[in-house]
Amino acid sequence: MDRPKIDTIKIAEFWAWFSDNCDDFGVDFDNTELLSELDKRIDRLGGFSWEIGPGIVKENALVISPGGDFDLLEESKRIVSGAKECAGWEFYYAKQPKQWELIFDFETSDNKVVEVDGSQWEYVLLRYEDGLFEIIIKAPDLSRFDESDRITAAEILLDGILGEEVRIQSICGIDVVEAFEKPYQERAGNIKNLSSHLKTLIKE
Repeated sequence: MDRPKIDTIKIAEFWAWFSDNCDDFGVDFDNTELLSELDKRIDRLGGFSWEIGPGIVKENALVISPGGDFDLLEESKRIVSGAKECAGWEFYYAKQPKQWELIFDFETSDNKVVEVDGSQWEYVLLRYEDGLFEIIIKAPDLSRFDESDRITAAEILLDGILGEEVRIQSICGIDVVEAFEKPYQERAGNIKNLSSHLKTLIKE
């Protein structure tokens, strides 16, 4: 069943509010009251996640993300297409690739924040007949986490490497393992090479 589209009036109301308040989030986005209000207003639009922080080109950025849900991608595009011009701000409908060292903080399902270093993770891509891929990620340091936390951590890393849109349009399955099974050991590569590798495969 198709999800109902978000009312364009709600989208316009959101961006009218944001443009009125975009200068008041604080230098380090430390206006907690305004951030709480932003969270409430995005929640009214639907099941989207969001991020706010430094921009890629401009000083600040707001991402209204489908939260890894392929079915919400077109709706997050609709929302962001309605953005009003705000000086110093850029807007994205999905999480963007990062220029980073593949190190990030991760909140586990039991609310513990831990640092994860994915720079030495390895991967194997399996291609299906429909053109989608399954990725097997060797991440021994995640073995102490439960499966849902391992997958969430892997998704964070993949979004940072590929961008969320590419990830949800190309990767249909994620498996996180402590060690590769024998058939995959010689095919494995460092996760840092994933983006260029995937682009090459998609062009084939």
